[in-house]
Amino acid sequence: MPSLFPANDPIQTLRIRRFLIAAGSYVMWIIIILYGHYLGFIRLPFGGILVALGIIFSINIIIYTIFRTGWNKKFSDPSLTFPQMIIAALAAMVAVYYADNIRGVMLIAYIVTILFGVFRFTLIQYFIFTLFSVACYSTVIIALLNNHPDKIIFQVEILQLVVFATVLTWFSMVGNYIRIIREKLSATNHRLNNALTTIHDLAIHDDLTKAYNRRQLFEELKREKAKADRSGKVFSIALFDIDHFKKINDTYGHLKGDDVLKYLIHSVSHEIRGIDSISRYGGEEFIILMCDADASGTEECARRITNTIKHLKFPGFPESFRITISIGITTYRPVESIDDLIARSDAAMYQAKSMGRNQVVIKHPE
Repeated sequence: MPSLFPANDPIQTLRIRRFLIAAGSYVMWIIIILYGHYLGFIRLPFGGILVALGIIFSINIIIYTIFRTGWNKKFSDPSLTFPQMIIAALAAMVAVYYADNIRGVMLIAYIVTILFGVFRFTLIQYFIFTLFSVACYSTVIIALLNNHPDKIIFQVEILQLVVFATVLTWFSMVGNYIRIIREKLSATNHRLNNALTTIHDLAIHDDLTKAYNRRQLFEELKREKAKADRSGKVFSIALFDIDHFKKINDTYGHLKGDDVLKYLIHSVSHEIRGIDSISRYGGEEFIILMCDADASGTEECARRITNTIKHLKFPGFPESFRITISIGITTYRPVESIDDLIARSDAAMYQAKSMGRNQVVIKHPE
């Protein structure tokens, strides 16, 4: 079944919702006009009213089609606020012309038209619309004086014109103030969302390497453990650290050591899959969480990483500077604790170091 709104386009959907609200205001005018005609206050014959309603309906169908097809995006104001308000104003002034003794009622209802400018109008646009509205009503008065002088009391119409212009001017200033507040609120919400995103990012990532921090590591492990306990799928972890990292700090300084850690994790992150993650476990120790991977698959990835790292050139270091890493791998055994899983991986890593470093060792669950 066709939808009134486009799929996967929330901004366009919002524009169409605003249009439908504005189009709904015509219902109010229809009720007033039909009731006024019933009471004998509307000079326009009923057939003429039906023609006018048909024209308005057709215009709104065209506007909706423009929105639904996306043609509105080609305009500087894709919401089409100004043309919609101009059309509504002209339609309202036609009703005012034929309203005779209830023109004041029609003018009160006209105020609804300007409210829709709150979404988009600047103060200048409000004033332009106000001048247009006053000019339209002045034209109505002149037309009535020429065609139906018996239906008009000139002094009363001038008073209504002055009040009409004053009220629209006041609404323009209030509407502009509301628009400014709305824009400030929107900007504040945008900054707040950015701040919350930043806070969340800082809360789960290591500040230096941008890998997950220790707290997030355990959250990731708990999630994978629950999945494995429920479904029986396996996952593995690879714990590694830099061989002789203390020597790097002693030789080049701790700041340079930090640079090594950052560039190392940046390089390792390009060697793992999108579903995997790397976390800083402590110091220069890191854990790679390999989702839906057994020990052999993790070993293949680990050996590719060690080969990449031993040939890696680090910016800001001598051309001959190289590092190696030792990796300990293990696979999760259902219902075991996370501490036992990490301890087994840690034991495998220290076995790799005892074998001469730059090694990958697998320690299977007993």
